[in-house]
Amino acid sequence: MLGFFAAMIKYLVLVISVGFLFTSCKKDTILTDKNIQLEFSTDTVFFDTVFTTIGSITERVKIYNPYNQPVEIAQVWLKNGQASNFKLNVDGLQGKMVENVRIESNDSIFVFIEVTVDPNGGNSPLVIEDQLLININGSIQDVDLIAWGQDAYFWPSYAFRFPNDSVALRSDKPNVFYGYSLIDSNTTLVIPKGAAIHFHANSGLLVGHNASLKVRGSIDEPVVIQGDRLEDYFKETPGQWGQIVFTQTSVSNEIGNAIIKNGGIGLSVGYTLNPNVTDRPELRIWNTQILNMSFIGMIGIDAEIQAKNLVVSNCGDHALALVLGGQYNFKHCTFANYFNDNPRSKPILLLSNYSESSEGDLFKRDLDAYFGNSIIHGALDSELQREREKGARFDYLFEEVILKLDTENIDNVDHFIGILKNPALPLFQDPSKNDYELVSGSKAVNEGVLMGVPLDLLGMPRDGTPDLGAYELIP
Repeated sequence: MLGFFAAMIKYLVLVISVGFLFTSCKKDTILTDKNIQLEFSTDTVFFDTVFTTIGSITERVKIYNPYNQPVEIAQVWLKNGQASNFKLNVDGLQGKMVENVRIESNDSIFVFIEVTVDPNGGNSPLVIEDQLLININGSIQDVDLIAWGQDAYFWPSYAFRFPNDSVALRSDKPNVFYGYSLIDSNTTLVIPKGAAIHFHANSGLLVGHNASLKVRGSIDEPVVIQGDRLEDYFKETPGQWGQIVFTQTSVSNEIGNAIIKNGGIGLSVGYTLNPNVTDRPELRIWNTQILNMSFIGMIGIDAEIQAKNLVVSNCGDHALALVLGGQYNFKHCTFANYFNDNPRSKPILLLSNYSESSEGDLFKRDLDAYFGNSIIHGALDSELQREREKGARFDYLFEEVILKLDTENIDNVDHFIGILKNPALPLFQDPSKNDYELVSGSKAVNEGVLMGVPLDLLGMPRDGTPDLGAYELIP
């Protein structure tokens, strides 16, 4: 009898052992399901340390296997391959690509990522991007890699919040904006003379409720606002960044002695079609150039804008669009459009006292626009578009202005005084290079009247019969 029980015990031990072995083998089987998804400690790795001397920094990503079976990653690699500024160390294995990496069940591994940038390379991009790609059973997952490429101040979707006070950016190094930053309520952001402002792709600046932006450049040290690509190819390329938006309840905004170029919309003054919002954003702008915008140079949406010595040129759509009414005063301004990237169908200037929402609702506001001693000229047969709806005022006056028009009757003195229509060319030094200084013999010379703007965009004095536009021709 004892022998029987001993045999049974041996049999049970054998069965249990085989069961454990079977279970163990099952758990150790690599999971091959194509629908599995690994988990990551982050979806974006920012290398936010400024590179000053060595030019390198290391960050890490943790990759989790949330399953009860091990997995094997076929490849971990960099999208830009051997040309990437980044390097990998995947669970101890180094290279631009690492293969056959196993992660045990409910376990994780580290991927260490290093970036090396020449911090003194004047034409390297300010923002360097790549992707960490992971192939797991034929499914590709990714983690974005973003590194600051030069010694600069970086503002990744930052909110400037200094209630009832102002804060000034510094001008000793470039300022790089990644994403849209907000000037929050009751805060004034000051951009001092000589500051270099760079916006990454799809980035920009929002001026919020009761907030102000004051750009305080000088003639000798203008503020330059552009994209963050510094290579020669991008020096005059439109559409590299988003826009600067002055919300409807922003106040006392000022831009002086600035160059704003290569974005989508240079300045959007106003933004709402809400009939309950009747505030008008305020902007004074002088001695400023807005150049190479893929869409609109400046748009006013029921805004209040005063401009002197302003140049807006080479935009894919309108150079200047004044919609949904507003109050505008432009003196000694040059609006020119010879945009070459694609055929342009929209005229330089749009005046409208209404706007239509995406739902078809029509909003109307009073328009009062004045243009004096200015130039509106481009490649189209007519560079003026007017859109009027009854029920709101539609007042405008061009006084001593060069206008490019086709069959327009300019005898109505309520709208046109001293107009020079379709003058002989050339007017400017070199529009292809955004040089809108006047040439000798230009029809804009000595055609103006005194309007209280004694100096031109470059600080040169105007005489008793000033030239039209932003520049005075100095003999």
